[in-house]
Amino acid sequence: MDVIRQAAVLVAATLLGACGRAKVPAADSSSASSAASASAPQATSGTCSRTGHWGDCQLRARLGESGLAPRSTSEKVGDLPSLPVKPTTLMLGNAGVAFYLFPDTLSRRHAAATLDTAKFIAQTRPVSMKAETTLIENDNVLVLLFSKNEHQRERVADAVTAGPPQP
Repeated sequence: MDVIRQAAVLVAATLLGACGRAKVPAADSSSASSAASASAPQATSGTCSRTGHWGDCQLRARLGESGLAPRSTSEKVGDLPSLPVKPTTLMLGNAGVAFYLFPDTLSRRHAAATLDTAKFIAQTRPVSMKAETTLIENDNVLVLLFSKNEHQRERVADAVTAGPPQP
């Protein structure tokens, strides 16, 4: 019992010590905020402009902000269908992801309608023993996730179906 009390006191002391740390002086925080604001336009310029539609960098950023740590790969991530646009492939942990960026929602819908529903299932359906590929659609992007992990399927679907960054 004494060991538990000692551990509780140690945890409490650590938490109190963390709360009492000195704050950064006002001069330093203003220079830090000005440095952050100076770098912000660079991050949103170029290919990452907010158009209200998905782009390569918007999708990668959204997946990264969702804690999924996307990384580019040239490896085969799964059995990819032949669609009118070229896919971009990523790895999320040990799961492969392919996303197709279409010019508009209508062309994405037409392409999705050609997919075999026995192989590509909506994110709302559970994966069976056949290990189907998860199909996630939003605006102008079609995402194929090659994972049987329900939690990962939900996280990727939430990140994508939240919609692209708005202008």
